[in-house]
Amino acid sequence: MSDNKSARDNERYPLDVLKRHLDTPQLLPHENAKDFNQLFDSLEDYGKAQNSRDYLAVFQATVLTWDVLRYQHMKIGVLRSHERAALESLLCKIQVRMASPGLAEAIAKSDAGKLAAAWFDDSASRPAMMKMIENAGFPPNALEVEAFQLALPALATIERLIVSAQKRLDKFLDDLERASKANARALRLAAEKAIAVKASGQSQASMK
Repeated sequence: MSDNKSARDNERYPLDVLKRHLDTPQLLPHENAKDFNQLFDSLEDYGKAQNSRDYLAVFQATVLTWDVLRYQHMKIGVLRSHERAALESLLCKIQVRMASPGLAEAIAKSDAGKLAAAWFDDSASRPAMMKMIENAGFPPNALEVEAFQLALPALATIERLIVSAQKRLDKFLDDLERASKANARALRLAAEKAIAVKASGQSQASMK
């Protein structure tokens, strides 16, 4: 093997590895490879990658930014996973208030469970049920508030994961900045923009 061919292979190898990672990114089942690659492309546009080292830096920044976005997305999933328990909790409180003094709490919970099942099985039942919740003195966003309270321990854990992921991203960009200030600043701006756009979209989705 000639020295020139060996040098060409050494230059191409990191890009070949990168292409394989982009073709089959390590994602969770519900995550979209297209979204991951779009994030990579957006960071690449900002970073103006010119060689294999630049492309690998963009990829690492993409992975670290994706971690932040993943945990932010998980917060919405955790809240939604608590919706049924939150609804049953609210309905149980209402049932206890409306019931005769001798009604056992177990019966109230059973009735609340049946009502909650109707909410998820038949969307047409929701307006009347929301009216019942409001008539019992709860605010219009009572379901979201109850879900938030029930999910708070899990949300606190996710917040710590977000902070940790953000610190890893910042450290990587700080280290990169010492080697290539212009590329690092561009990647930092792109990562911050991607996180802000995603967070804004999730905030709007959670209010629907």
